[in-house]
Amino acid sequence: MTLPRISVSVKAAILHDDQVLLLSYDDHSGFHYNLPGGKAQEGENLRAAVHRKVAQETGLAVAADRLLLVTEYVPAAWNNEFGTVHKTQFTFLARPLGNTTTPRFQDPPDPIQVGFEWTPVDRLTEVYLLPRIGEPLVAALHGRLRDPFIDRW
Repeated sequence: MTLPRISVSVKAAILHDDQVLLLSYDDHSGFHYNLPGGKAQEGENLRAAVHRKVAQETGLAVAADRLLLVTEYVPAAWNNEFGTVHKTQFTFLARPLGNTTTPRFQDPPDPIQVGFEWTPVDRLTEVYLLPRIGEPLVAALHGRLRDPFIDRW
């Protein structure tokens, strides 16, 4: 039996003044938002990956607090909508460190990223957030999520 290749990534729900930082993108999926984050490197623990990816994508230093969600994407279950790689994503609550909450673009910039937006927590269900975690994310941020495992992307 061959073990599957599984991509492991992290995301940060950076909370400041009841708002969460979203990155906006325009690509083959159309205009949408993502939480900052990305793939963990081999040998890197998940909280360290949160610190590294948030710093890369936003220039912000954060403290990675508690785990909010675990999201899994199984390509065959979703007709390969978001590629053919099996993915797991760990979303952490994070808080900015220091005095700055103004994000900056990467250097060099990501060609499909178009901006940043601090979005009120209760508005997260109204935006096109990929993966589609708006409702469970709001529930998790309010401490009302019963099951943190999300099996749809």
